[in-house]
Amino acid sequence: MNSLHEVLERVDARLLSPGSDVRIWSTGFPLLDDALGGGLRAGSLNLLAGSQGEGKTTFALQIARHCARHGRPVLFFSFELEAEVLLQKVIAAEAADSGVEGPISVYQVRAAFEDADGVEGGLPERLGRFPGGLDALTTVSEYAPLLTIHRSTTTHTHLDVISSAVKEVLAEHGESPLVVVDYLQKVRPVADMDEEQAITHVTERLKDVAIEFDCPVLAISASDRAGLEPGHRMRARNMKGSTALAYEADVVLIIANKADIVARHHLMYSANNGEHFKEWSVLTIEKNRSGRTGAEIEFRKQFAYGRFVPQGEVVTEKLVDERVFTD
Repeated sequence: MNSLHEVLERVDARLLSPGSDVRIWSTGFPLLDDALGGGLRAGSLNLLAGSQGEGKTTFALQIARHCARHGRPVLFFSFELEAEVLLQKVIAAEAADSGVEGPISVYQVRAAFEDADGVEGGLPERLGRFPGGLDALTTVSEYAPLLTIHRSTTTHTHLDVISSAVKEVLAEHGESPLVVVDYLQKVRPVADMDEEQAITHVTERLKDVAIEFDCPVLAISASDRAGLEPGHRMRARNMKGSTALAYEADVVLIIANKADIVARHHLMYSANNGEHFKEWSVLTIEKNRSGRTGAEIEFRKQFAYGRFVPQGEVVTEKLVDERVFTD
């Protein structure tokens, strides 16, 4: 328990000690930070949802990479991808961030990791053949100790495991990490429950983790069947599970392919029938307890380099909830 007097003293002490007890984690996407009131907040549960293949893991990993690069510890629970695969994306993204022309791609990094590039030597020799490769490897090596990947499984990674891992990172670095869960519906509850009960329990416990460790939790959420239907724009109500997802979360972000949700007349009258819209993803802020709700920001995809271009733009076209297909 805290009296208001204690809260006032704590806030005052924080303000008088610049750089200490920072409670906001920048995402690395300036327009998103502005809409969220600065970034992801300590004690908050943030959900990132979208259909399969929309780049949810890439987006979350980019936020994680940005935080680690700026000196903040990160704990990434990956139910989907091996640590090496995530590292390959990180290296390629760093090369693209550097602004070099024709940077090394995820495919080229993967070939080097798997000894499939026909080159002898270690990573410096192999990655150094491509623009930005060696510099990216050096940069990643500098912040790599701050970015911890937990290879998670539905069998063994239950809520107590998540809590214990957060404690370990806190003890190692002296501050709480950004916690990323990829993804929420695969976290094992502590007891046998039906699907809806399990997701409710996991959601509530992840919010408890955020509060207990005074850190942001960013959890990726899967879509239900309705949210995956062609022409349907996913909304918070389409997150797979129960109403607890939208209720407990402090922030709900929905990512979608722009070509799937832009109004039909933009497709009909634009060059190439709107093919260029496929190069962009729209991030909608469906819920935000600390800032604006309803903001729609678009980011250019660069999946070949494991990233989105962080300098997004406010969506100017009309978007729709459902696309009506006609012959």
